[in-house]
Amino acid sequence: MTSATKLRIEPKSNFWPYLLIAPALTVILLILGFPVFRLITLSFQQFGLAEIVSGIPTWIGFENYLALLKDPEFWIVLRRTFIFTFAMVAASIVIGAWLAHLMARMNSILRWLLNTTLILVWAIPALVGISIWKWMFSFEFSIITSTINRLGFDFAQRNWFTNTFSGFSIIGGVVVWGAVPFITISIYAALTQVPKELLEAAAIDGANSRQIFRSVILPILLPIYVILISLSIIWDFQVFTQIWVLLDNRPASEYYTMAIYAFEKSFGLSEYGMGAAIALLMIISLLGVTWFYIKKMVQIGDSNA
Repeated sequence: MTSATKLRIEPKSNFWPYLLIAPALTVILLILGFPVFRLITLSFQQFGLAEIVSGIPTWIGFENYLALLKDPEFWIVLRRTFIFTFAMVAASIVIGAWLAHLMARMNSILRWLLNTTLILVWAIPALVGISIWKWMFSFEFSIITSTINRLGFDFAQRNWFTNTFSGFSIIGGVVVWGAVPFITISIYAALTQVPKELLEAAAIDGANSRQIFRSVILPILLPIYVILISLSIIWDFQVFTQIWVLLDNRPASEYYTMAIYAFEKSFGLSEYGMGAAIALLMIISLLGVTWFYIKKMVQIGDSNA
């Protein structure tokens, strides 16, 4: 068979992978396509209680977006969401990486205990875990406040959520607590794949642990870190349940993140078109961040090729 014949046959053989994934892609498009299309169209409409009753939406073009961009509260909530997301992703990755490297240096029994604990934490349903944290910091029955009082401090019955710093610290604790098991186990699994020969060679050359991590381990684990950071940004940017449950389903405006803000606009004020516009802006923001990290992944893959 000549090379020209091979070139003519190759495109036909490459068609099969696309044909095999076509059913899955079709199902995904059917499930996600209409909701996304409806979200986009709704964002260009004035759709409130009157429109629900009449069934006739009012097309207003970009007015929802213009109203959002002119609303000072939108920019405050957006900045708060970005700050919160950055803090939670940084804390989750740092704590998860530290625990993963700690697991790599433990004996088998301690590693098994820590691994089991992380899996049990991960297995707890999100609502149950949030309810436990809510009880720990409850105004009436706070075990944290009680413990602090026994240590000699007078906190009495303290409402931890009257101050936004302590309130967001507790919310952040819940978010990090739920994210750390997955991050730790993922990084530890990647650590087990680092060739021991490279570590031994670096140690023989006189490199300390910090130099070994920076020059040997980090370049190998970088794709894993990029994936985990990307996923963490997506999860933490749309945090809703933790804030909603901890604040008894009525968070003050000081605790609004983009997800809470969109919900309140849609269902609290019945401005569904405005809520759709906020949700679409969230999607665009997340797509931008995801594109950036996917680009980084491609660059890493090209450099390693």
